[in-house]
Amino acid sequence: MMKKFLIIIFIAALAVCVLYRQPELCNLNVNDNIIKLFVINNSLYYVNGISIGKLLNEKIIDYKVYNIDNDENDELLVLTKSENNQVYGRNLIIYETAAVKNKLEVTEIYREDFSKMKPWKIDACNLDNDGHADVFIGVYKDTLFYKDYRKRPFFYSWDGENLNKKWLGSFFTSWDLIDITFGDYFNLGYDTAAVLEKNENNEYRVGIYNFAGFGFENMKTSNIYNNVKSIKSVKENINEYIVLNFFYFKNNIKLN
Repeated sequence: MMKKFLIIIFIAALAVCVLYRQPELCNLNVNDNIIKLFVINNSLYYVNGISIGKLLNEKIIDYKVYNIDNDENDELLVLTKSENNQVYGRNLIIYETAAVKNKLEVTEIYREDFSKMKPWKIDACNLDNDGHADVFIGVYKDTLFYKDYRKRPFFYSWDGENLNKKWLGSFFTSWDLIDITFGDYFNLGYDTAAVLEKNENNEYRVGIYNFAGFGFENMKTSNIYNNVKSIKSVKENINEYIVLNFFYFKNNIKLN
């Protein structure tokens, strides 16, 4: 009885926390049902109807929902939190998802230690319609020809069992990589990369890049902005847009 009471108190407290802190919700599709995911204090939770639960025991720094095998359920890709670092992650883990009654259950199908590369972001996309999902891992490291440490764009291809190197880039341009998102912004039938970049004068811009097999080609570059915090893709009906998130409470801007 006491255990049940404590569980009810926990769910109520968590619901209040969600209401007032308003974490960003992400949709996960399982058996044609939409389950909401959100992160609080590096822990991943789910909401399914009136059921709220902690999904993973491991702390995370970033996650992505994506159907990497084109079945009926989305997969969950996470970067786990390093014990010794607040900024960079440790393991990339891929989970299959399933709904059992009102609970969301996950099964680990892949794990790789990326801690030496200092990963800071995970994403997934379709860059070239080659039949394999593409996984982006943002890393902070040097490369063979460039010995300075900076954010680098690393891309892998998922073959159903393993990640295979696709394009381990040094950079997109001379501007610093700040954030990245993916979407079919031009109705091409595949995704392009929208890259938030910053120069030495603290000016920001968004570059749109198309994967050309040997690397990325610039398709379009936005105007200059200031104090941009992050970038994300938003889908409305059949169209996808880029949204800029600003520091200092400035309203977000949607780029058409």
